[in-house]
Amino acid sequence: MSPEAGLREFDLTQAGELGDRLFPILNALRESEPIHWNEKAQCWVVTRHQDILDGLSGRLPLSNVRQSAASYQAIPPEEWPKRLPTLVKYAPHHITNVDPPRHTRLRSLMSKAFGRPVVEGLRPFAQSTVASLMQKLRDTPEVEFNHDIALALPGRVILRLLGFGDDLYERMRGWAHDVMVGLGTAHPKAEWVEAADRAFAEMTAHFHEQIRDRRLHPRGAGDFISGLISAREGSDALSDDEIAAQLQVVLVAGHDTTVNSMTLGVTALATHRQAWTYMREHRPQIMDCVLELMRFSSMSTAQNRAVAADFEWHGKKIRKGDVVLLMIGAGNRDPRVYTDPEALDMSRRNDLSLTFAPGVHHCIGHLLAKMQLTEFFGALTEQFDGADIMEGVRYSPVLVFRSIPSLRLRFRARQPAPA
Repeated sequence: MSPEAGLREFDLTQAGELGDRLFPILNALRESEPIHWNEKAQCWVVTRHQDILDGLSGRLPLSNVRQSAASYQAIPPEEWPKRLPTLVKYAPHHITNVDPPRHTRLRSLMSKAFGRPVVEGLRPFAQSTVASLMQKLRDTPEVEFNHDIALALPGRVILRLLGFGDDLYERMRGWAHDVMVGLGTAHPKAEWVEAADRAFAEMTAHFHEQIRDRRLHPRGAGDFISGLISAREGSDALSDDEIAAQLQVVLVAGHDTTVNSMTLGVTALATHRQAWTYMREHRPQIMDCVLELMRFSSMSTAQNRAVAADFEWHGKKIRKGDVVLLMIGAGNRDPRVYTDPEALDMSRRNDLSLTFAPGVHHCIGHLLAKMQLTEFFGALTEQFDGADIMEGVRYSPVLVFRSIPSLRLRFRARQPAPA
């Protein structure tokens, strides 16, 4: 599909098939119709950086409260309590699904248990895990990157954060996959949403066991669940259901998004040799490099919102109850903000990046993600000269967070310098 043709008919529900072809379409929309009604997805598509920032900031009547219901539309609402009992009970407690002042309260309490000291306490474990992954790549240079490498780092870090053992690793991967497909896909099938509900039910049963145990036997200051239990604002504290709901968000989003960032990032680096070399030669700027890699590869593609009241946006009548897709991947390529936005430029400053959704719902786990990605890509570019993609790249159907479910790569280890 050319960028100039078929803009009104492009199908957001086919994100997997579109792959990187999505971006020329969004670029064309940004210039021709930045607030665009997409018939196939039945939502407004917003593509300019400033408009997306306005949508994230709380300055417009856009709400997170009902956004999850858009994922349930394949099932009649009267059947939700029977077919989606866990989502009905816990999704309204998710920090991602509430507006201020309730969001302000949850964020304040969560932040007491999820600050920089907790993240830095996990760094040695992340470094050790990265070192073992680098050795694995040296021993076996050709790998299925997602399964053999990407899943291992954030999966084990999240389990360590939550105080769970590695025996939960395979179950966690299955839970995260089912939830992302069921709730992150535009117009998911009913069976996908039901699978997401079952995944939430299984993980939540485990969470409540752990919460009960921590209440009886509190752990040290670095234990995340104990921190959530002890967090206070005056006499206010999180209920067990609120804690379980936030653990759902942390386990799924904290795991899957970092996996996807690693896979999309290494795919970009494999086809941009100069960027790989730049990261190695500018190690003190590794954070800037990672942010540019995330901007370019667009793992964080969109944020959806529900319209809480009628308003007009660039001449378009936006109605209460409509769904709005804030296309972060498009805003991060807006030439009004970025010079040569289609280039992967490791010297670029990303102070205005939309990747972590600046605003009311700024990603609460951004420090944890950045810590893992800088450790991983710093070690990878230091110890290897590059990677070759061994087969065609295919994307998942999930729109909100892009991913490549399977990626076979062959890594080229750096040769030691002559004595």
